[in-house]
Amino acid sequence: MGALRTTIAFASVAGFVTVEALPARQPRRYAGVMTRTFLRFGDGHIDVAARELWRGDRRIDLPPTVFDCIAYLATHRDRAVGRDELVAAVWGKTAVSDTMLGKAILASRRATGDTAGAQAILRTVPRYGYRWVAPTDEVAADAPAMVVAAVPTTAPPAGRPATAPQRRRTALAVLAAAVVAALATGWFGARQAPETAPPRAEATTAGRGDAIAVLPAEVLAGSDDDWLRLGLMDLIATRLRARGVAVMPSDSVVRVVAGSQGRDDAQRRLSGAAAVRSLVLPAVRRSGKDWVVRAELVDVGGARRTVQVEGESPITATDRAARRLLALLGHAQAGDAPADTDIGLTELLQRTDAARLADNLELARTLVEQAPPALRDLPEVRERVIRIDLRAGRFDAARAAIAALLARVSVESEPVMHARLLENLCVAELRSGRLAQARHACDEAIGLLDGRGEPIALGRAYNDRGILEAREGHADAALADFSRSRVAITLGGDPLLLAQLDGNESTVQMTHGRPAEALPTLVRAGETFRRFGMAHEYVTSLVNQIGSHLQLLQPLDALEASDAGWAERARVTDPQVRSAFEAARADALAANGRIAEARSVLDALIQRTAPPADPGQAARARAIEARLDLALGDAGTAAVLARAAVGALDGNGDEADRADAWLTLARALQVTDAGAAREQASAFAAWAKDIDDPRVRADLARAATADDAATATAAFEAALAGVDGRSELVAEAAVAYGNALVAQGRLDAAAIVAGRVARAAGQDFDCALLQARLYHALGQDAAWRGALAHARELAGERPIPQALQRLAPAAE
Repeated sequence: MGALRTTIAFASVAGFVTVEALPARQPRRYAGVMTRTFLRFGDGHIDVAARELWRGDRRIDLPPTVFDCIAYLATHRDRAVGRDELVAAVWGKTAVSDTMLGKAILASRRATGDTAGAQAILRTVPRYGYRWVAPTDEVAADAPAMVVAAVPTTAPPAGRPATAPQRRRTALAVLAAAVVAALATGWFGARQAPETAPPRAEATTAGRGDAIAVLPAEVLAGSDDDWLRLGLMDLIATRLRARGVAVMPSDSVVRVVAGSQGRDDAQRRLSGAAAVRSLVLPAVRRSGKDWVVRAELVDVGGARRTVQVEGESPITATDRAARRLLALLGHAQAGDAPADTDIGLTELLQRTDAARLADNLELARTLVEQAPPALRDLPEVRERVIRIDLRAGRFDAARAAIAALLARVSVESEPVMHARLLENLCVAELRSGRLAQARHACDEAIGLLDGRGEPIALGRAYNDRGILEAREGHADAALADFSRSRVAITLGGDPLLLAQLDGNESTVQMTHGRPAEALPTLVRAGETFRRFGMAHEYVTSLVNQIGSHLQLLQPLDALEASDAGWAERARVTDPQVRSAFEAARADALAANGRIAEARSVLDALIQRTAPPADPGQAARARAIEARLDLALGDAGTAAVLARAAVGALDGNGDEADRADAWLTLARALQVTDAGAAREQASAFAAWAKDIDDPRVRADLARAATADDAATATAAFEAALAGVDGRSELVAEAAVAYGNALVAQGRLDAAAIVAGRVARAAGQDFDCALLQARLYHALGQDAAWRGALAHARELAGERPIPQALQRLAPAAE
């Protein structure tokens, strides 16, 4: 058993959805023109927009928190909702008593006609939360569209603690350091283009499956017009979104259809990857001096409706086609085509976005720089360049450009653009590790966007601040911000954005010591990444699934996740992601007794990451190899490898791995040089005294090197007291302590300690071996034989001591 790294990256939400994520203590009225949708179940229905619950023809009067519980669980009926998530979404905080939550759930059941005994509508998920299980349909209301006023959101969470438990801060530093550089660049930069014309309308809410996706356009023109393929796709999506239609972000569509063989294949891929209600299939061609744009609206049931228009430019024709589509969708569209100057700006922005969507950032930058000065210097164009810089990882350049543009764009004259720039600044500062500056920018952006009908930008800002809270160790505040974002993402109908948020939340849950809660979220996010063909993100989610399973002492499940990632390894080109996965796979193989395979993976990792490429990753691999050598009886080699790892793992975020290596070093030296072992244990304890997880392993090192039984017992008891209920630490401490007690002949005490890991012995080899050792010492023939046979089943290539394989003479 060893320290487990969690490596999922925090994802900054790209192209956020069209519903504002409101904090829970305000009534949840979603800003915008709302197409009314009811959630119908049994004899009742929920009108989320009107905040009403009906049973038959009778409206049920409810306290706001009870309605919010019902609406949130019904909206998220595809999964179980964790207790902390529900509390954060409904009350806007995490300091809510179990009694208060229980009363809200009881009232929710009574209001919906359910009971605690039947649980036919609201089911309790033991040790996790709740799930809406009633068969539920989304049906369009007969009432016409209505405009609903936005309710102001609350200020940033107050009363944030100045410090957090060191264990959480340390683990979160691991998260930030390991893979965030490899994955987050695409998320931070992949922003949906802000609407430029016509004037923005308030966005509509959209239930799951209500979104529309626009496919890349078919272009029948010259090679100079290739930009129209993605440019017109994004322009149609932008125009529809501006008039209140929930549209899947263009970045997500491009990811799904990349590499597709023709339009039919693209349709199949998109329908399989995302729950959308309609697809828009655009096509554009020249007709003499004019352009013809044809757009086919294909509903999920197969119904097809087509619009076709002409215009003197592709932009004009596409705008007209978008207006016709809006009419088909029941959204009124007023006004004529944009003026010529707007057409020039729109074409520049769409050409730039087409290049960005195709990951040709240099072309996107060149298009802007070669534009006429009158267009190039417009704030919306300069903001495009800032987002390109963010996506390319040019954070210093982005900060400088933002500062220059903030000086031009005042809060009074253009508050929304000013806020967008602040949100981009938050990203740049966060990615540069300047957390105080990032917080200031993020808080200002949220304050400016609050109540201005800009849910996309506000949603991104909430997610960015959640990432910041997590990196600073404020797990509760992070989960609260992520919960606000989740409401908007779910209603927006974008599975990729939801997967990113799943990754963020599961990261915080894992570092909060809740791997069992994190696992379902990780699996759901990983499956979405797999469907979208995002190999790096998918493999990273598998790394964290492996870590969660090993923390829960589930080595077979960890190996299954590892095998899934091994099949994808050829598609992983990022060295950080590849190294993180290989280290996790080696851990999973070792936990299942496949030592030779684990060594092979680690040797390849070390050779590939030799300094100066990635000394930290190589050191972590050596720490794993040291554990393997010690388990196989080669204490000398283990000491050499562990000593090197301790010396190399001295950076921020390396604490858990360093503690693991240091414990291995102390145990190995105890075999070869007891005096040196005590010196290392003393140095280890001095370093780890204020860090929870390392302190547990430091106590175990002190116990392993103690001169007398009393000192060892005190150290073991301290280790067990510090495990905080975490399965992998409980097992590590209990196995070491139980083995020592058996060796001392203190079998009654050993039985108590071994009992703490008796259930884990079903899958964990070390726990199973402790059971066999205890029954052997007790002379219990039948129990010993059964435990020994089970330990052999789990052993793989791990040795079982010869003395343990023969019952003591007294019992024979």
